[in-house]
Amino acid sequence: MTLPTDFRWGATESSLSAEGSAPAADWSRWERDDRVPQSSDGAGFASDHIEDFRLAAAIGLTDVRVTAEWARLEPQPGVIDGDALDQLRYVMVAAKDAGLRPWVTLVHGTLPGWFADDEHGFADSASLDRWWSRHVDRTAEALEDLAAGWVPIDDPIGTAVRSHLLGTRPPGRTDPVVARSQVEGALEASFEGWRLLSSGDAPVMGVFGIPTIFDVTSRGNETSSATRDQLREQAGKRASEWRSVLWEPWLRALADGELAWPWRAPVDRPELAGAFDLVGLVADHPLGIHPNGTLGPYPADARVDAGGTAPLPEELGVALRAVNDRLENHDLVVAGCGVATTDDDWREEILQGIVGQVESAHADGVPVTGLFHDSLIDGYTTSGWGPVAGFTGPRGLITRDRRLKQSGRWLCQRITGSPAAAHLS
Repeated sequence: MTLPTDFRWGATESSLSAEGSAPAADWSRWERDDRVPQSSDGAGFASDHIEDFRLAAAIGLTDVRVTAEWARLEPQPGVIDGDALDQLRYVMVAAKDAGLRPWVTLVHGTLPGWFADDEHGFADSASLDRWWSRHVDRTAEALEDLAAGWVPIDDPIGTAVRSHLLGTRPPGRTDPVVARSQVEGALEASFEGWRLLSSGDAPVMGVFGIPTIFDVTSRGNETSSATRDQLREQAGKRASEWRSVLWEPWLRALADGELAWPWRAPVDRPELAGAFDLVGLVADHPLGIHPNGTLGPYPADARVDAGGTAPLPEELGVALRAVNDRLENHDLVVAGCGVATTDDDWREEILQGIVGQVESAHADGVPVTGLFHDSLIDGYTTSGWGPVAGFTGPRGLITRDRRLKQSGRWLCQRITGSPAAAHLS
């Protein structure tokens, strides 16, 4: 099977992973409180990005996603760091000089602490107007001559869920009522970002985390048949609830122009039908839902990575086809895929499976137009659903001391048709 010659082969990672936490970011507070490992300078991208882009191009990649880290550009409300903005332009120029197309992600995991805390984040419509819209407009104006594409918010619903319901990201809340307002606001912010950015020439990609979701129940002999049936029913209900939050709202908006959350009546939003030039999917592992509502890997006994998830490439194929069925040939992109592990043989196996699923979906008529590996260089790893990995679960195709891994060699061979050149070793 083959992919078209204009297929986008890319890499992505958050600013936190690539550069370490910005001092004004919400994650920085967790580091100061010793709640998470120190991120230092992440993958060292701030100082080594020119070499990193050269390596990316040598592998055969065509595109990269970089983060316009809001907490660096606006460390205090209304105070813009001109040097940080200039540095971001230097990074974009370096990507283009290496022959890469640089995509700009405006929010990828972390937020300015002042916005997330003092301004109530995306839950406050006044904050969306006053702060978020300004960040979008300002960044677009500064980078529109360099950006090959835009991503307003990476996985808006999933990030809000992890921050305000699961408590695995700052601010670490577990309040269902607050979580509802935050996930609604995050999706609205993503749509508003699309609206503002779509006035330019570069395409805008909406990126959504959509793990396939399964109910998980014990099959042991310690419970009666009736109890097991009841547990299965509970787990199935929980799984359906998670699908109605992670999948349905944005899919229904794009497909039908209707915004619907399980806790409120649907609202007609015809302007959202067909939103985004590209729909990016992050679906590199399924989730298991237990009867008590807790999340875990699926299958429950599967091998898990450092973030506590169990990559299963076949589920990416399921997700691609499911989204295509709903969106009727809207161009799709695998916007992030990878595994947090020191076992590069496993990474290569997973990567081969992912590429195989993309090829198979494309052969079946699914318009998947690109794949971004997460990440290019080993950096600081976080997990949304499980424990924080720090530097113990690398995700890159290249080590932190800039040596190409075997998984990177395989991808180079797949993209270019030639073995990795000696200078990549």
